[in-house]
Amino acid sequence: MEDRVRAIFAELLGLNATEVTDTMSYNSLEKWDSLKHLELVSKLEDTFGINIDMDDVIAMSNFRKVVETAQKYLDKKS
Repeated sequence: MEDRVRAIFAELLGLNATEVTDTMSYNSLEKWDSLKHLELVSKLEDTFGINIDMDDVIAMSNFRKVVETAQKYLDKKS
């Protein structure tokens, strides 16, 4: 699942998957703006068949938190 999230990040932000790190954060990467954040959420929801609450959308401030949030919703789905 983490590799799929990494691939989504890379695709949306125009990066190589190897450039996507756990500490990559919303406020430290110019390409990761509010529009890309919403696109990321939409792509995660479509890819994994989940619906992420707004509080969690806001809390997804770095790559690791995005992975943890996606996993949380996948676990709920099971």
